[in-house]
Amino acid sequence: MSGMGESGKDSATEMSFALHSAARLLRRNFDRRARDHGLSDARWQVLWHLTREQGLKQTALAGRLEIAPISLARLLDKLQGEGLVERRPDPQDRRCFRIYPTDLAQPAMALLGDLAEETRNHALDGFTAAEIGQLQALLGRLRKNLIGEEIECD
Repeated sequence: MSGMGESGKDSATEMSFALHSAARLLRRNFDRRARDHGLSDARWQVLWHLTREQGLKQTALAGRLEIAPISLARLLDKLQGEGLVERRPDPQDRRCFRIYPTDLAQPAMALLGDLAEETRNHALDGFTAAEIGQLQALLGRLRKNLIGEEIECD
């Protein structure tokens, strides 16, 4: 965005704040809905990631959640004690465990999908299908730019 005038920089700054605020509000809205069903943010986040990708290594799951591995270990101990997740040894690396949801977690995982849809529907109320597609494409480009920078810094 080099060569951008002062008003362009102001617009980009406002866009950054609006994007951050919208993401924060989406998360808070979903957190509230989940809390109403007895799912704390830490609990639903673990189950949500396992809904999308079962068998994650414990370290990879900690990275996705952006929490310290020791914090995740304590949370997994609780979830395992409740029978919601299980740790299985990684067949390729005996030092690692992979995390799987149990059958007892399935109702909570289905509920999370319903709550996510409810949250999205609320957030996108009044948007046309074309606007949603445009928003998705623009955010995809933005993510691609940021992911490229993340890869370069690793």
